[in-house]
Amino acid sequence: MNGQPGRLDRVCVRVPATAANLGPGFDSLGLALGLFNTVEVVGLTPSPSPSGRGELGHEVEGESADVLPRDEQNLVRRAMAAVAERAGVRLPPVDVRQVNAIPLARGLGSSSAAIVGGCVAANELLGRPLSQDDLLAVAVAIEGHPDNVAPALLGGLTVCYAAGEGTGCLRLDPVDPPRTVVAIPDYEVETEQARRALPASVPRLDAVLNVGHAGAVVAAFATGRYDALRAAMEDRLHQPYRAHLVPGMDEAIRAALEAGALGACLSGSGPTIIAFAHEREEAIAEAMVRALANVGVKAETKTLDVCLKGASVTRALS
Repeated sequence: MNGQPGRLDRVCVRVPATAANLGPGFDSLGLALGLFNTVEVVGLTPSPSPSGRGELGHEVEGESADVLPRDEQNLVRRAMAAVAERAGVRLPPVDVRQVNAIPLARGLGSSSAAIVGGCVAANELLGRPLSQDDLLAVAVAIEGHPDNVAPALLGGLTVCYAAGEGTGCLRLDPVDPPRTVVAIPDYEVETEQARRALPASVPRLDAVLNVGHAGAVVAAFATGRYDALRAAMEDRLHQPYRAHLVPGMDEAIRAALEAGALGACLSGSGPTIIAFAHEREEAIAEAMVRALANVGVKAETKTLDVCLKGASVTRALS
């Protein structure tokens, strides 16, 4: 961080990665994962430089450090400004440092982690004027949909739904949660590109299947009946229409199941494939990598725990 005088406060927020949709729960279901970005913010008293401008620092380390903006367009700063506006107060000048472990545009919630990190950091600096529900509303307004920001903020499994003009959210701790094996291809899929691939309508029978499957996914995590995931994670609303953007998706899911996974699906809009397991994680990872390699796609794998804790303040010093 910049060693400028006049620090008011320092806040460090750790935010988990997330897997959205979980197969059939399009724009509704999300799960927090044990891979973390850190946002450190230092509030400063106004101390203009000799040029008359307040020179504020913004550092980015780790994943995507070479491409992320370091000005007011950065999602962390946009989120901080939105929290201050919602609270009706003025945000002090801030230095920001991001340390990213979540890869960009891979379906693991990197943008949501930045948004939630900025929201929580600003709320701490300002003395917590906003409730958790308020923070979720701000984050959803920036991201455009709730399925990643909700588990990033709250942890565990989240179920989001339309509630009047806003978004409702229910959270639960999965019972005896399985571990997750994520296969991360070496290319990006932008969320907007993935959304453009979706049809304006789907057959009624496909919609009915997804309603039942989404309910079964939630019930599996709520009861520990993970044997249901194999069938319940089948989706007909978004995965078939995005398959051309994710070469090897079907093959990797099939390979994971054949290697012993409890269930597998596209993580968010992809291209990451996520599989769930209580055992044989290494074999599942190897099977997915081989399946993707067979269609010319290189991928790395990570085995991650489900994260029961959402965004957390790890340090706040006055």
